Amino acid sequence: MKFVTRATWGAKPPRHPLVHIDSTKGVTVHYEGVTIPKSLAEPENHTQCDDRVRAIQHDHLTETKEDYSDIAYNAVVCPHGFVFEGRGAHKKTGANGNKELNKARYAVMAMLGDKGLKEPTDAMLEGLRDAIEWLRHDGGAGKDINGHRDGVATDCPGDPLYTWVKNGAPRPGGHGTP
Repeated sequence: MKFVTRATWGAKPPRHPLVHIDSTKGVTVHYEGVTIPKSLAEPENHTQCDDRVRAIQHDHLTETKEDYSDIAYNAVVCPHGFVFEGRGAHKKTGANGNKELNKARYAVMAMLGDKGLKEPTDAMLEGLRDAIEWLRHDGGAGKDINGHRDGVATDCPGDPLYTWVKNGAPRPGGHGTP
């Protein structure tokens, strides 16, 4: 796994202590749902990914309606397959839609949008599997993998990524177990 710690991407500390959870039923997959430039997937543009994670955290910390304590996701995966530590393992997410869903599942977000970069790269799919397996191994996540739209009325995580989730979230090329 190509793991990027909070310290490495320059995370700000949470505004409030995050809620500890021992385990979850599984993981919910999300996307950004905004326009993501297709050029972000180019290898030379990976340097923009940590800026993007910091921007997401900034948006969450300054958004008053949801009153997030931190970035809402447990992990964020870029098109190059890097897994950015969000809230991390054993931390209740703020992204799944309500208190029960947030307690029941971790949240992993792909840097995909509803315009521009909409199709996950193979590296991103590898990174998403890595994040799911990390949360299973280090965070007590159960076997469930679902899309955000399975819990609330939303288009998230977009049709291409949701199809992948519904197909069992396989690694590209069919290697490894889902």
